[in-house]
Amino acid sequence: MPLLVVVVAPEESGSLTLAEWDALSARDRVLFERNDHPLIERLTAAGVEAGAFDDEPNADDATRALVVDPGSIRVAELARAGATVSSGAVASPDALTTAHGSRFARRASASLGSLALVMARLRSTDGCPWDQEQTHESLRVHLIEEAYEVLDAIDRGELGGDLEEELGDVLLQVFFHAQLASDDGRFDIATVSDRLVAKLVHRHPHVFGDTVVEGAGDVVRNWESLKAEEKKRQGPFDDVPTGLPALLFSYKMQKRAAALGFQPNEEEALGHVSRAVAGLAADPTPESFGDVLFWFVALSRVLGIDPEGALRAAATRFRDSF
Repeated sequence: MPLLVVVVAPEESGSLTLAEWDALSARDRVLFERNDHPLIERLTAAGVEAGAFDDEPNADDATRALVVDPGSIRVAELARAGATVSSGAVASPDALTTAHGSRFARRASASLGSLALVMARLRSTDGCPWDQEQTHESLRVHLIEEAYEVLDAIDRGELGGDLEEELGDVLLQVFFHAQLASDDGRFDIATVSDRLVAKLVHRHPHVFGDTVVEGAGDVVRNWESLKAEEKKRQGPFDDVPTGLPALLFSYKMQKRAAALGFQPNEEEALGHVSRAVAGLAADPTPESFGDVLFWFVALSRVLGIDPEGALRAAATRFRDSF
């Protein structure tokens, strides 16, 4: 058994789990980065030698444990060396993952748990009449609006409190839909999160497995391949949402088509754009106009430009010019 590293700030001592307490109590000595940590007194009273940090422990020292503050620079280093890392009742695929998230894991667990409790109360018979009446269908417009408000905050460069608030509104929609499902016994916010974690781990074999990648391009190809396998797609365009904005819909369709060989270079894309513009001039119809937009989307992919964001920025500049 390797060294045990428990990440818990003095003010978070109440979030220590029974499993963590048992693991600390089983060690011959527990070291602390901070000599004012309340767990020192409690462990000492339980007969465990505990005290201030006095030496850099070895990651393979099974006789000791180390209690550190969230954000401690030692956590990731010890995890890479083989130490066990704990940060509350949070499930994690490995010690290094826990180490990188340890600076906020306990707080996030408590905060998201509080949000789940509030959402359950609002939907209960002791809750809010408006919240009780909502359905997945009635909330659709709110989810769309909140997502666009996040984009608006980003476009305005409001990356502090405004973005924080807007992300919270999107998170509310996720919890709201999950609570609706929980009320009907279909799933709940915990299973939503569990499924997402499993998906992220599975689709990042270069992080959580032995797959080797040479860059972001390999990551995207692996992701799409694993996604297609999971969803058992019959064709490359299956499950592309038809309700997407037209530019984004075209972008995703072309991205899927790339797997079938649709990969024009910059010169080819420019050639298609020129021919589409000429076709529009000769025969200005919705079809010829659509061809122009389609090939501009193709050109944007070649240039690595988000067409939706680029058009939004242009419209914003136009608005500001007035």
